Parts: sequence; C-alpha cells; structure tokens
Amino acid sequence: MTKTDDNGAPRDLEGSFLANKEWQYPVDQRSAWLPAGAQELADNHPWTRRAVEKNPRFPGYVPPEALWCWTEPDFASYINSGGFVKPKLQCQYYISPENPQSIVDLLEPILSDMNWTCSVDSEVGRDDTLAQVTDYMGMPVPRMKKQEDGSLELVKPSTEVAPIFIWEASRNMVDYKPTLKYRGLVNRLTGVTMFTKVGMLELIRERCIERDIPINFPPPWYPLAFVLPDDLEQWKRHAEANPHKKWIYKPNGEAMGRGIKLVAKISDVDSKDRPFRTRCRNVEVFDPNEAPLADRDFANYGVIQEYMLNPLLLENRKFAVRIYMLVARTKPYLTFHYNFGYIKRCGEFYDENKFNKEDLFRHITNQEFQKKQDDFTTTAAAQLMSLEDLDKYLQEHYGIPAFRLNFWQQVKAICMEVCLGMKETVDEQCQLGQFEVFGLDVIVDGDQRVYMLEANRDPSWVMDTAVKKAIIPDMVREMVELVLWAHSEEGKNKEAMLHSPMRGFEVLIDEAFDFQAVDID
Repeated sequence: MTKTDDNGAPRDLEGSFLANKEWQYPVDQRSAWLPAGAQELADNHPWTRRAVEKNPRFPGYVPPEALWCWTEPDFASYINSGGFVKPKLQCQYYISPENPQSIVDLLEPILSDMNWTCSVDSEVGRDDTLAQVTDYMGMPVPRMKKQEDGSLELVKPSTEVAPIFIWEASRNMVDYKPTLKYRGLVNRLTGVTMFTKVGMLELIRERCIERDIPINFPPPWYPLAFVLPDDLEQWKRHAEANPHKKWIYKPNGEAMGRGIKLVAKISDVDSKDRPFRTRCRNVEVFDPNEAPLADRDFANYGVIQEYMLNPLLLENRKFAVRIYMLVARTKPYLTFHYNFGYIKRCGEFYDENKFNKEDLFRHITNQEFQKKQDDFTTTAAAQLMSLEDLDKYLQEHYGIPAFRLNFWQQVKAICMEVCLGMKETVDEQCQLGQFEVFGLDVIVDGDQRVYMLEANRDPSWVMDTAVKKAIIPDMVREMVELVLWAHSEEGKNKEAMLHSPMRGFEVLIDEAFDFQAVDID
C-alpha cells in the first residue's frame, strides 16, 4: 500500500509500519514485570497459533501481557491486522476486599508501579479452548448451542480474564488456577496448615520423626503441646505426673487472643462432674464485642501447650517478638526471614501465681487482645518496642551483651526447621507462582532461649505505632520485590544470596543452589 507525501512522492505505509516495528506496544503501556518464560507461553498459546495460521505474514509477536488481559477476539484482531489493531494491554491485580485497608494502601502503589490496574471482580477465569465458530478472517463469532430441552442458546466468546497478581485475605475469594496457569502470582501456599495451632504441632512432630530415631519431641525450641480432644488422656497422664506445670489452651484456627484459656490443673479441663466434651462449643465466628475476661468454653479442636513459667521480662512484664518469614518461590524452593521485628508486651505485671481468667492481661501478649483493656492507651502494652531498643534495655538493666545476635541465630534455626517441615507439602501441592509471608511469634526465657509459639497467616498489618510504621512498609515492599525477582527472567538461575534485591530479608533456603543458611543436622 502506498500514498504520497506532501511533495507528491509515493510513501510505502506498510513498509514504514514494518520497518519501524509499529506493531509493538509503547514501553509505557507494557507491564514492568513478567514471569520467566512468559513470551514462550504467549507464542505457544492456542489462540496465537490459530490466528497466525490465518495470517502467516504477521510480522511480530504477541506481547506476553496478553496471557492475562486479552480474550480470544483480542488475539485474533491483533494478529489478523498485523499489529495495526491494538487491544488494550494492561494487566490487573486483585486484592481481596476482606484485607484491612492498611495492607491495601501498602500494596497498591507497588503494584501500580508495575503498570497494573486494580480489579475488584472476583469472577475471574479463562477458558482457553478454541472457539468452534470463526469468520473468514479467523475472528471468533457467537454460535447457537442446542440445549437438552431442545431450545437454542447463544454462546459468545468468553470475556473473562485472570489477574496477574492476587492477594487473598483470610478466605479465598478468587479462583487462582487461571492466574497460576500462566505463572502469575498468588499469596497462598496450597495445603500448608502450620499457621493453625494444630497444623504447627503436627508439622513439628513430623519434623522430629524425620530427624531423630528415637523421636525427640518436643524440640528444644517448642513448648510441649497436645491436641485436644485427640490427646486428652495422654495430656492428663503427663499433667498428673508433673503437677507443677501450667498450661495454656488455644483454639485451632483463631488469632488475636480469641478463645485462649489458662489451665492450672486437670480439673480445669476434664473431670467426672464436667467431662471435657461438655465444655466444648463450636464457635465459627467469635463475637468481637465479647468481654475479654468472660468465661470461655473450649473449642471443638485446639492445642494445650505447656506454659513458660520463667520468661525473660521487660519492665517486669511478659513479652513476645513478632518476626516474619517468607516463602518467596515454591519451585525451586526459596525462603527468607526478615531481620527486623517488634516486641509486644502485656499491660499488667507478670506473676506466675496469678493464673486465672482474670489474669489474662498479664499472660497474653497479643496486642489486639490487650487493646480490650479499658485503660489500654495508658498501659505498657500500647508501647511497642523495636528489637534494637530491647537490646539496649537488656544491656543496661540485665547486663546482657549482644542479645540480638544470639536471638537472631536461634530464630534463623527455628525458621529453617519450619521451612523444611513445610517443604514436602509445598513440593506436592503448590505451583510455581505461589508465595506467602507469615508472622511468627516467639518468646524468650530467662536463659535467653528462644521458643516458637505460633505462626500467623495474614499477620497484623495495622500500623498504629511508630515501631510498626518503621518496619511493616519496608518489609512489604521488599517482600514484593523479592517475589517478583524470584519469578522473573532476571532471577532465573540466579543465586538469591548474590543477586536478589534483599535488604532486610536474609536467605534461609535456596534449593536451586543447594543452599541452607543453617546446618541443623
């Protein structure tokens, strides 16, 4: 095709279009991130292959972003026109509406920088089968399909697309199989249950079986625990033989201190007058307005854990440390821990001899629970502390030198154990593109030994203190950067220790290079 320019000389528009590669999309319309191998997936997509068969002179290639934002007609129109018709090329990300606004505010700027747009549509999908009816140009067209009752239904080409990035909350709101099919990202590890109380106990038991013959349970970094009701009789025998021990009961799937009970003796759990089964109540959703010190029933499923009677104290108060662990990639396995955390403490002074339900505020460090105190804002529980400040406090008041060094060495080993305990499940049930960050709560005893208490899926993203504001935003941004790197061409076949964009995170396991940060055998 030719036209003349202003001087009457002929112009070859098609030649100019091809020479200038005008079939390409401008850089400012492209995604700033794509998974490794995305171009090959786009080239081999059935919609691409059929359209190219109709137009073998197609001069370019389908942009990989099309895997997440184009329908079959979009593929056909782009290829049939030789790239002259350009469907909209912008990937979508989905953040579940059940997420707190604080994590939404942190994620949106990062994901928008990828040139992605937010989608609130939970009805996502992708039927990649070829349309049965096309026109002479290969464009899919609606067709009539006969139903069982003999009526005809008009079937149109699918218009659904899948987000390239999904961030779920407590419940799964979206079918993420279409996203993972083309190596998009989803913040969920299928099959992993260690964020529940029973799930963590089972993981640690299995880990002990793998490591030790005879079995050495519990390991030195986890308090002795039993599943109720499954291990009720076993726990009663142990408690009877060790009457000096105290216990804490935690419902299986709960957080924020909900349903926790202090247990000083066997009759607090089970007796002839009141068998354990009569004290259980199935609570699907706890009442957020329930009085914090009200009488509590046992849940149908939970753990009873040995209570540490000699915790290291901060201003005579019990405290726990929130740390973070990241599974950045599942295949090959790549995990990190974050080298910053914060201290949450009880509002009341610690006293092991005060161990009734009225004393929960001196024994439960969870900040959301502590907020239920009438005078919370004036208590020490409202004052979170960084590990750096704790290090200084312990140096000044207890003469403990380099507490952080010893603390992080133990934390690293604990995180390694947990990551290795998850690996079999991850290998068997997870796909490339899945990742997840967990909030782990640990406690320190008077001898500076660190113990794992529990792990939390969807850890608190509320930034209500200066300490959280100094930690969480940087952690979230670096976490996303690491996940993007690990799944990109840039991170393919690259050792994370040398090439990943880590700053506060530290590599625990890099399976691709047979690397483990701690030799725990």
